[in-house]
Amino acid sequence: MQPKQVHNWSYSKESQGYILVFDAHFISEIPLEIMNITFFDLKPNSIKLLKVLLENLIEESKLNDNLREKSIVSGINFLLLHLTRITKDLELNKKYKPITLLKFSKLVADTISKNLTVKDYADQLHLTVEKLNELCKENYGQNPKNIILEKKITEAKRLLYFTDLSIKEIAFQLGFEDSSYFSRIFKLKTKLSPSNFKST
Repeated sequence: MQPKQVHNWSYSKESQGYILVFDAHFISEIPLEIMNITFFDLKPNSIKLLKVLLENLIEESKLNDNLREKSIVSGINFLLLHLTRITKDLELNKKYKPITLLKFSKLVADTISKNLTVKDYADQLHLTVEKLNELCKENYGQNPKNIILEKKITEAKRLLYFTDLSIKEIAFQLGFEDSSYFSRIFKLKTKLSPSNFKST
């Protein structure tokens, strides 16, 4: 999942596995190839390798010496490198979104609090507005303006759910100069007002 993405998990009784939550400083280290893949179908040898690695990382986390953190970081880096190698072997990788769109997605997430235009993003990506529109419609089925707005609404949901910020503060934090306009857009997208969403 992308950073700050609102999510929910539902498990069957037979579910087994591990969940990795990366600290903010790790996000910049995660290869874009991995960020673009929703799931991996792992081969038996990869499952065996990663299972042992994750079990070792858990054991390392229980230690209390000055090598623990370096060992864990090295283990996670190895895991990311192994997954990156898998992505390069996938035939389906050719169908994944262009690297430019991954950069666009990350750029929107990094500037979520700013009121940037589609042209601002296109300029930072060294594209024309027309080319960015074309890429977004081809791969996401919607234009860049809608994608930016969707990400702002997703972040608004997170802030409403997990913080005590007022609706006005959240609107300002997401680059909306008018909180009433923010409330109208939020309701249009979610069918709920911000206050109703917060109370559900």
